[in-house]
Amino acid sequence: MNRLSKIRVLVVDDHKGFRKNLVSFLRQMPGVEVIGEAGDGQEAIELAMRISPDMVFMDVMMPRLNGIESASIIKGRSPFIRVILYSMYDLKECDTAAPGTADMFVPKQRLLEDIPGILRTL
Repeated sequence: MNRLSKIRVLVVDDHKGFRKNLVSFLRQMPGVEVIGEAGDGQEAIELAMRISPDMVFMDVMMPRLNGIESASIIKGRSPFIRVILYSMYDLKECDTAAPGTADMFVPKQRLLEDIPGILRTL
């Protein structure tokens, strides 16, 4: 990712209210451009392949395809896309069940607080 250009982000969450809040928060971050939103895992894959974001913030628990399955497909097709999975549930199980499917797992309740560090790290 070229640090001189904006980080292009796709946000994926089936809870529209949370998704809109996350998009709004990210749009306030310097150097970040939200280029897409999706409401489920299948839509996330289709959109990610079409718009090629630098980074995807995606909930684990979603309809059609969950975040782990979607992340695995996205990373398999475009390994350069950074995928950050978040969940309200125990992320230890996610990391154990799906090693290598995401670049990072973050508790949903800490996501907004952790975003500046995530953007610096990845």
